[in-house]
Amino acid sequence: MNEINKHIRLAEKKWLDQLYNYCKELFNAKELVSHDHTHHLRVWEYSKEILQELAASFEISYDLLESCLIASLFHDTGLSRVLGEKHGMESRNICVEYFENNNLPKPKSFEGILVAIENHDDKDYKLTNNKPNSILAILCNADDLDAFGKIGIDRYKEIYLLREIHPNKLPVLVIKNLDKRFANFEHTYKDFTDLFEKHKLRYLLTRSYFENLEKEIT
Repeated sequence: MNEINKHIRLAEKKWLDQLYNYCKELFNAKELVSHDHTHHLRVWEYSKEILQELAASFEISYDLLESCLIASLFHDTGLSRVLGEKHGMESRNICVEYFENNNLPKPKSFEGILVAIENHDDKDYKLTNNKPNSILAILCNADDLDAFGKIGIDRYKEIYLLREIHPNKLPVLVIKNLDKRFANFEHTYKDFTDLFEKHKLRYLLTRSYFENLEKEIT
């Protein structure tokens, strides 16, 4: 655990402030609380939580940590330009532009970072191989964990209404999306009991809210 925490400190010292500030700049011109720079930071915090759990079973390299940090801080930046569910490609483009415009050396796993960013928005998980220590799996699940809990309730309501979904349809659509996210999380990380049980409770809290909302509507 000391080794992974050392890697985390090194990666954050190198990348966190500059990427967080850049992400904040992108969303300054677009009010989108549910997916702004604070969401990106939380996704990195969830990524760290997953990586720390994985460290008991896998060797967690600095390269993997660095990759997950960069992917976390760019994955939803495309929403600063487009509001649709399919924004991963735009996020990928923004990441490439950032590295090229600032003449930054690209990390060893840069292509893997870009693939994860581009495909994180696929909530049918067609490309997810459920390899728990892959960049894509960690990013997808860390992003999904921020859809659970009380904060997930507010995030769902904002983004769905901005996408002009009728309020009466919101509960059914949210529950469908929420269940897909949890099923993928369960499939990938159910063997990591502490992590799984903690976030299962958060998922159930969010689901219960929208179930009750649906009952009131109907």
